[in-house]
Amino acid sequence: MDRQKLLVNCYILLFGLALSVNKAHAQSTPASTQNGLAQNAIAQDAPDPDSRLYNGHEYIRNGTHAKGFAFFLTDSLRNGTLIYDGIRYATIPLQYDLVLDELIVPDYNGKALISLIPEKVNHFTIANHHFEYIPADPSNAKPGFYEVLCSGRDSITLLGRHEKRLIFASNQEESVRYDSYDHYFLRIGNTLHSVNDESALLNLLKEKKPALKKYIRENNLRFKKDPEDALVQTVTYYLTLTN
Repeated sequence: MDRQKLLVNCYILLFGLALSVNKAHAQSTPASTQNGLAQNAIAQDAPDPDSRLYNGHEYIRNGTHAKGFAFFLTDSLRNGTLIYDGIRYATIPLQYDLVLDELIVPDYNGKALISLIPEKVNHFTIANHHFEYIPADPSNAKPGFYEVLCSGRDSITLLGRHEKRLIFASNQEESVRYDSYDHYFLRIGNTLHSVNDESALLNLLKEKKPALKKYIRENNLRFKKDPEDALVQTVTYYLTLTN
């Protein structure tokens, strides 16, 4: 099944949420950072030299020659949308470093790269992939950027945490490389629950477990082979049963 078709309704909802504060996020975000939240975001077509966008630190690319790259989707900057420090940028070059969990933008002159302050990033989108910053929460989930894979009206959101690690060769025949790792969470209220397999997901959604097991079986979903697709399809179906 085409994942993009499945997520049409989710993305429509997410763009609406980009202008309002997610309840769980607001509960776990310190008051000092509330001015940067989406509900107060001021639209700005493009940053100026004195923009609050340029208050991070200089980003230096890793010079190690390795197979692959450290970034999300592509090794180059790509236009996206961003809500940062209370300002919404509709089109801005972005790059997401999955090793350092840092969001990168070019400086005003395009001669250097800047790593943004994570706590000031409310939302960003790259190629229809929507991310939000989540601080420490009651479940002790690692703070950082999470992809919003699907979201419903009952304070239930499927999140993906993506990372890469630089793996050094153990012998001369192997190449230094970047390995990818993905972790998935179901946010219920303001708590994140790990759902890296079918069993964990069904235990959290146990009130609809029989219907979900039937859906998984009839649609031949394979959590071990393609966990993200299986999770997205199952949670999307669960939301149709509860909304």
